[in-house]
Amino acid sequence: MQMLERLKFYYKMLLLNRRNTLVMFLGLGISLAMISEGLIFIYSFQYDAFTEFNKQTPTKQFTLTLSSFNVHGKEDTILSKINNITQDVIEEVGIQDRILRTDWFSERGTMLYVDSSDPEREEQLIPEFNLYGLPVDYFSALESILYNGTLPYRKDEVIVVAKRATIESTNLTNLGRFSLYVPVFDLSGDIYLSVRMGIPEAGEHVNVTGIIASEDFSNFKGSLTDDFKALDDYFSDQFILTTHTAVLEYVTKIQYLSGYAGFTCRFAFDLTKIDAFNVAGEISKINVLSQTMQREFEKEGFELIVEHQIVDQLRDFNEEFLIFQLFALLFTTPIIGMALSLTSYSSNLMKRRQKRQISSMLQRGSSRKEVLNLLIFQAVEFTVLALLICVIIGYPFAWLMIKSNGFLSFGGVSVFPAMNMIIFYVIIAAAFILSILINAKNIWDMSNISTVEAYGTTIQKKPFWEKTFIDVIFIVVGIVLWLIVRLQIKGTSAYSFAYGLGTTAPICLILGSILFLTRIYPFLVNFIAKIGWKRPKLGILGLSAKRSLRRKSSVIRSLVLISLTFTLIISAMTTTQSYQDYDKEQAYYQLGADILIKNVKVSNDNIKNKVLAIEGVAAGSYIKVTSQIITYGELTYSYMVVGIDPEEFATVTYFQKDYFDTSTPASIFSKIQDDNDVLIQKQQLEKIASYTGSQITIDVEKYILGRVNYTMDVVDTYNFFPRFFNEYPITGDPVLRFTIIGNYNLTTALTYSSFNIGGDMLVKVEEGYSITEVAESIETELDRTVDNVEDLMGSFEGSLRNIMLYGSLNTSFISSMIVTVAAISLMILIQVLENEMEIAMLKTMGMSPRQLFSLFTTEAVTIILFGSLLGLSIGIFSARMFMEILTIDNVIPPANLSVPPLQIFFAFGLLFLTAISSAAFTSWLIFRKDTIKAIKQI
Repeated sequence: MQMLERLKFYYKMLLLNRRNTLVMFLGLGISLAMISEGLIFIYSFQYDAFTEFNKQTPTKQFTLTLSSFNVHGKEDTILSKINNITQDVIEEVGIQDRILRTDWFSERGTMLYVDSSDPEREEQLIPEFNLYGLPVDYFSALESILYNGTLPYRKDEVIVVAKRATIESTNLTNLGRFSLYVPVFDLSGDIYLSVRMGIPEAGEHVNVTGIIASEDFSNFKGSLTDDFKALDDYFSDQFILTTHTAVLEYVTKIQYLSGYAGFTCRFAFDLTKIDAFNVAGEISKINVLSQTMQREFEKEGFELIVEHQIVDQLRDFNEEFLIFQLFALLFTTPIIGMALSLTSYSSNLMKRRQKRQISSMLQRGSSRKEVLNLLIFQAVEFTVLALLICVIIGYPFAWLMIKSNGFLSFGGVSVFPAMNMIIFYVIIAAAFILSILINAKNIWDMSNISTVEAYGTTIQKKPFWEKTFIDVIFIVVGIVLWLIVRLQIKGTSAYSFAYGLGTTAPICLILGSILFLTRIYPFLVNFIAKIGWKRPKLGILGLSAKRSLRRKSSVIRSLVLISLTFTLIISAMTTTQSYQDYDKEQAYYQLGADILIKNVKVSNDNIKNKVLAIEGVAAGSYIKVTSQIITYGELTYSYMVVGIDPEEFATVTYFQKDYFDTSTPASIFSKIQDDNDVLIQKQQLEKIASYTGSQITIDVEKYILGRVNYTMDVVDTYNFFPRFFNEYPITGDPVLRFTIIGNYNLTTALTYSSFNIGGDMLVKVEEGYSITEVAESIETELDRTVDNVEDLMGSFEGSLRNIMLYGSLNTSFISSMIVTVAAISLMILIQVLENEMEIAMLKTMGMSPRQLFSLFTTEAVTIILFGSLLGLSIGIFSARMFMEILTIDNVIPPANLSVPPLQIFFAFGLLFLTAISSAAFTSWLIFRKDTIKAIKQI
């Protein structure tokens, strides 16, 4: 046969088998579309994932510290020298385009000597009031947050950054000349030794030209916001700022350790250039930078300490990002498998019809080589068609999934879907590899078919998984893996080990449970058949059940697909909702309310009145915080004392019902009536030896008085308390932490001094108002930054976590609908194609179209009903397991499983109705077929 004639023959055969071809490439096309959509979806966030997951720029990323050394004779050159070494190393490593800025700070530990603004109080030496030298570009920004005074211009001029309480209770607002001392080492620990040694032996005078409240410094708002947050993290609680020249001038004037100064450099990286899919490579570059810095500084005789905090941050990110990638894969990969199963399933169902066609060709003189070529040509054709479906569906589908911001909601701000040649080659390779896997054995068997095999009676065999008890193996493996994971989560082993097994265990249990219960399905159908066969009114039900038993193999395949579909959807929806609720609770637990304004002056209501006047603010309340650390030998007691207004606090703060044992927040906080009434955490209370059943007595340090006893009445206990209770006490731990809640006067009674009381404000937003917009209004009114829960919610609408969660959910749901419809329709349609004689005979025997319609529809409904209920129960069970993996690090507060009833009802109903509709429509097409025409076609 000539090539052209052969091609014409192949073309005619393909047209003749167009229904078979359509059935065969549909599943592969869906599979490839899912693969391409998943790759495009994930790679669209390649360079944004790290910043999206962190939400806030890490303050410490990469730090160089030069241990304190003598700068005598090097004052004019030391800064330029270390700057040049730093820049040379950055260029040598080749990462200059990844670093936004490097800042070197000079520093010396100092103590500021101040007078009290109260004439009756004495002068005071404030320790850890360190002196820092800044790069000059920071000073222009400092001018906008000056409490009073001006910027420093001369060598001896400085700016003091102090707590507002310190500013108001001392003479700092007078500005002018102050004594600044350095700590002198002494075994007695007497800090006033420096004062007695005097100036210039242990100190020097500085000229204070300006004052900044530390609360304003830490909440700076402007172009350098991230940089000021970093400085606040690097510096002590209260500090003094000046130029590098002034710091070096100061250290050379004093006689104690004269000329000694330390230097610290912070690196700020361009985090948008971090490749989320090559975290190991990013870490390697940081390590090379670290090692090169160490080597080059040591060459110049410097003792350098390198801290690459960003490496730990990248590892933490990689762990969490891996989980979300696994989450996406867990609910997408089974869909790919289901679509491939659909192709294999349809090929098997069509095999009998194909066998007859091939046998007919062989009987009419076609060689086995021609048959083999025809089958290969047909496989190549449906592979190419599947690739076309992949292109048509995959890219738009990925774009739609990236816009996901809720269940079947696609109103999010979409990034442009990423497409590169690697993805293109992967899809093509996957297409032909999967096609070969699906068709190789089938093509070979078909080319060697015999007439007896083509037209003889086929004896149905048990599926491979049923004969080998794969379902039982899956269940056993899943249980073992999950037991290992639970032990690993509670232990100290690597998270990656727990993640790998943890994500495998639910899948094994899902597949094993579905297959095991599917094994039971024929017994259920047989029971239904017996009931239907004995009752005339249920005759159709009995007949449909008998048909299912005769075609058990194809029915079970459909049941597995449908059960897996419902399981994945229910599991994905429950997991997504549970994680969002968990993420929301974590954000609220971190702040304590909708909005948190840190470091507020709580001695008057000025800030509160300004905030309450803003539209959208429902309520607000101050909280006062102080702490005490008391040591008894090797055991340390750390007390966090929180002062609240019980009535206001109950209306503003965030609480869940399991946080305490009373019905409402007001019912527990109203018990705080007197200054000595306190609430304390239940497990913490058990660790206080002085607890008598109603009272506790603790030691506290008081300024001037020293250590004193204080007795409090314990009016109730709580289980969890936002912000301030974050870990359970551990038996044998050398540090015991306690969180005590009382009224404002309690903080005054238990504080070391008035300088040690901090203040924050909690804000509740009215229903219907955007928390973010109200927070921005507060920032504008107060001219400072504030924290709000929406910024802390990693899965908040529009965030990467949200997109990945709902993108995976919507992908699973839409794909599952397609697979469900295809599975049901193919089961009915192909059974009819394979059994046209039986259908025609039923018609000639008097079965009405209505009865025929009822026969096929009832059979489909039985399968769908069993599969959907099976999927519902297994889906909720598996969601619990997935949540334990997604919240592996969480201890307080505990994560709970949230089942979204409305969403599940909608999805369940939509899938169920879609499946029933497809079954009904297919049945309707079948019974409309002309009986005589059908007999002629057989």
